[in-house]
Amino acid sequence: KKIKSKLAGHLEPISLAEIMVVRGKRYNYIGAAVSENCYADIKNNFAKIKAAGEAIEVFNLIIKLGESDRGIFSLLNNYFDFLDGAGLKPDYDLLVKLFIFKLLIKLGHKPELYNCVACRNNISPVGIKFDLARGGLICAKCSAGSGEKERLTISENSVKLLRLAEKNELRELVKIKIDKNIEQETVKIISSFLNYHFF
Repeated sequence: KKIKSKLAGHLEPISLAEIMVVRGKRYNYIGAAVSENCYADIKNNFAKIKAAGEAIEVFNLIIKLGESDRGIFSLLNNYFDFLDGAGLKPDYDLLVKLFIFKLLIKLGHKPELYNCVACRNNISPVGIKFDLARGGLICAKCSAGSGEKERLTISENSVKLLRLAEKNELRELVKIKIDKNIEQETVKIISSFLNYHFF
């Protein structure tokens, strides 16, 4: 909090730092801090700052304070390393949602993308929907009836993109040329899935 503090520069938002926390009688305080990465390229680009902030906001809402997980930390670290890369000009809204999608998978909320969530048969691309309540794809036959408000139309290409996002790193995903309509549809599905189960 002190302007002249020697540690202030190491504790800026959007920074990776190694810190030593000292337990106090009432509050814990930082006894030492060393910055490992200040992500200068992110901080010099408004679109990247927004993408970083949105990811952190969701991360802080769904990850409980005090829980440690090396895999989740690695995912977040890789996201910021990738976002910090020079010359990166993807659709940042899609990039954030793909990070959130991969985070949800890490947390055990992997949606069903290969079989119908109702009848369990292999999914056919014709007339399928994404069932928010059941967490995955539902075939045309099973989607007829109640629960229509909880189901979103999803195209075959959006299904393919989600399958690729499940298995590939972000740096591989941004190399794919994606139609704008598919981007928007995928963003809507991931956002709706997140909001339905967490907010």
